[in-house]
Amino acid sequence: MQHFGGLDADKAAQRHPQLNVRFPLSVSLIRTEKRDVTLGETMPRILVTGASGRIGQAFFAAFQEQYDFVLTDLNEPEYPVSGPHRFVQSDLTDANASDTLCQGIDEVVHLAGVPDPDAAFADVLPANILATTYLIEAARKASVSHFVYASSAQTIEGYPVDRQIVSGMAVAPANLYGVSKCYGEALCSLYATKHGMSCVSLRIGSFEPADGPPLETKRDLSAWLSHRDATHLIDRAIQAEINGSFIAHGISDNRFKRLDLTETCKVLGYAPQDDAFSTFPIPTS
Repeated sequence: MQHFGGLDADKAAQRHPQLNVRFPLSVSLIRTEKRDVTLGETMPRILVTGASGRIGQAFFAAFQEQYDFVLTDLNEPEYPVSGPHRFVQSDLTDANASDTLCQGIDEVVHLAGVPDPDAAFADVLPANILATTYLIEAARKASVSHFVYASSAQTIEGYPVDRQIVSGMAVAPANLYGVSKCYGEALCSLYATKHGMSCVSLRIGSFEPADGPPLETKRDLSAWLSHRDATHLIDRAIQAEINGSFIAHGISDNRFKRLDLTETCKVLGYAPQDDAFSTFPIPTS
């Protein structure tokens, strides 16, 4: 299974008939401030899947003093991991792997999956559908109460590119990858409703470095998520005490926004700082 190193995959702008499906957004929230870990205090133990990917690497680098990380991926990370943190190589498509990983874990951040919008069903079935199902069930059995799921803006890519997506709109995937992410969001809703878990799904946009190549279209600018804002968003998703399931929008504070951030900022306390239209050249298309 590949990791989430290719979250920029939702650059595709195909159109697809809208699906008449809505996920419940019933949420009650107690907002919390960032935990200040003092000497002798136990840091929350966070399982991060897909930890060798770009978002996993960025999140670990930004918050390794804040959390006790258990990192996992099919591939060894290209960055050093030292105590108290540890890396466990695993294949989440193995139904038994998640049971071991979730033991002693406080919260799960699930970044792993195949991110290719052109992926066939045979690829997304084990990596995005079965692996996510195995992991959230293992988290439930291990009494992990909080689950953060990396979804994608591909869940709504079937809408016209000039239409802004607001909270509560029906999903409209434009490819099977997007469909697999809709499944993950629905799965989080099920486990929140049936098992009382706290779940946050993050619809990640175009995750690209600020010093990287220019983005190709204005749509890419409107869906951009910077490294700084991505790590802040994940941290807020971990710390917000959600009673139920919430779908958050994962983009930066771009001048024009593919996804509206009003509810995400309100519910999670998300405060993005970057703007693609001030960071990259403005494309003509």
